[in-house]
Amino acid sequence: MRGYFLISAFALLCGCVAPSQNLKPGVSANLAQEAFVTLDPAGKDAPATMFKSGEELLKEVERLGGARGEYETDSAFYERISKLGNFSVGGVVFPSQIKFDPATGEFTLKVSMHEAQGFGFKSNLDFMQASKTIYPSFILGEDVYSGTKYSGQNSFGASALITKRKINRYYLVFNPVPKAPRNIMFFDIITKLNITAAEMESQRDNIRVLFTVKAAPNYLQVTSNYQQPTISNPYESVIKNYFFSAKLFWIKVVNIKTGKVYSDEARVRVKAL
Repeated sequence: MRGYFLISAFALLCGCVAPSQNLKPGVSANLAQEAFVTLDPAGKDAPATMFKSGEELLKEVERLGGARGEYETDSAFYERISKLGNFSVGGVVFPSQIKFDPATGEFTLKVSMHEAQGFGFKSNLDFMQASKTIYPSFILGEDVYSGTKYSGQNSFGASALITKRKINRYYLVFNPVPKAPRNIMFFDIITKLNITAAEMESQRDNIRVLFTVKAAPNYLQVTSNYQQPTISNPYESVIKNYFFSAKLFWIKVVNIKTGKVYSDEARVRVKAL
């Protein structure tokens, strides 16, 4: 099992499966069935265009032509996406993802990544390979746009005022890693925060995980699904999922408004149960 952690961590960092189970630079493991990815220090200060949110990133991607066209050639596509270059994008942090230690006064951030295929991301691998592969992803956030309202009724005669809405969800999808046999794998971003209690109270809503990445060949996928309204959930929703594929360089935790850095190096933990 230790070998699978090393392979998975290496794949997440480098975009390919390690040729052996020997320990590679940038990957540390222990006997508790987990490994940590230590990112290349060169990525820490890599020049990158800054996007505060998934919405800002999407606007730039659409300016460059959006997702790959059905009849777009390889050369035209890669020439277009190369203009994006390296970029940094901020992802939302929820209060439940920050823990306070009353004994030390320290704040620790732990944010889970999720399997992108479970949200509709389509691998370019064949079905059998894709079923043995995990695409770790981070949910950057979502934007909800409310529209018109109408009166709806279910088959039992109960009525409710239904609101039409559009939801855009943004995902940052990283290099695929092989699944461990007979185990459930978890990918977490973990770091201690250099922040005071007073600042946490006043600035918590502005805390973001900041990823420095480079667009990967998949670049952008867009999927849509529809959510029917119910009496308890009176919303008719069209949900668009935007998957930005990227090679990971560095992770920080920052204040998205002031630019203050609360952690200049977060690590990715690969763990299995």
